[in-house]
Amino acid sequence: MPEVSTPMLDVHAPHQTVHTWKDFLIHIAAITIGLLMALGLESTVEWLHHRHQAQQALELLRQELDQNRKVLKADMAEGDRMELNHRKALAVLHRLRAGALRLDDHLVFIRTYNAFRSSAWKVVHESGAASYIPSNVMKRYGVIYDAQQGINEAASAVYVDLLKATSVLNTEQPNPNLSEDDRLQREIEAADARDDFAGLKAGFPIDDIQSTLSGNPDLTRLSPAQIDRLEQGFQQAITDDQRLHRLYVFLDSVHSESTN
Repeated sequence: MPEVSTPMLDVHAPHQTVHTWKDFLIHIAAITIGLLMALGLESTVEWLHHRHQAQQALELLRQELDQNRKVLKADMAEGDRMELNHRKALAVLHRLRAGALRLDDHLVFIRTYNAFRSSAWKVVHESGAASYIPSNVMKRYGVIYDAQQGINEAASAVYVDLLKATSVLNTEQPNPNLSEDDRLQREIEAADARDDFAGLKAGFPIDDIQSTLSGNPDLTRLSPAQIDRLEQGFQQAITDDQRLHRLYVFLDSVHSESTN
C-alpha cells in the first residue's frame, strides 16, 4: 500500500487592479478564503486516502487472522494427538526395560506443526498504514501477533529438543524405505503450502505418515543410558505440549475477545 501524494491546489487572485482599501480588503479576503478552501479540500482528500489505506490494512489483517484461527484449531487437535503418541512411546520404553517388548512396539516422535503467519502484520507496518489505524485496534492486534510468535517459537523448540533426545536412534540400521519417507515428507510440505488443513486431515493418514517417518529401529539394541535419554525426552515433550496447550487456549480467548 504505497503512499500516493496529492498534488497541491493553486489559488490565483483575480486579475484586476486594486484601487481602494475596500477593493484591497476584498482582494485579501478572496485570497484567504481560497487558500482555506484549498487547504481544506487537500486535507479531505488526504484523509480519505489514509482512511482507504487503513481499511485495506484492516482487511488484510482480518483475512490473515481468519486463516490463523484455522491453524490454531488444527494445531490444538494435533497437539493432543502428539501428546498421546509420546505417552505411548513411554509405555513402549517401559516394556523395553521390563523385557516385555511387543512385536508391533515402535516409537513415533515425528511431529507436525502449522506455523502462524504474520505477513499482513509486517506489510501494514512497513507500508505506514498502521499509523492510520486507531492505536487501541493496533494494540489488540499486537497482542494476538505477539502470542502467535511466542507459540511458533515454543513449538519449534519442542520439536528440536525431541529430535535431540531421539538422536540416539540414528545409530540404528538405516531405513530401507528412505525414498518413501522423502515422498511422504514432500506430500506433507505440499499440503502445508496449500493451507489445506482440512484436506490434510482427511486426505493423508497422518498417524501412518508420522509412524513411517519415525522409522522402526531395533529398540532391543538400545543401552540403558539411551533408554533414559529417550524417556526424558518424551516426558519433557509431554510437559512442553501441556504448556503449548495453555498458550493455545490463551490465544483462542484473545481471538474470541477481538471478534466481540
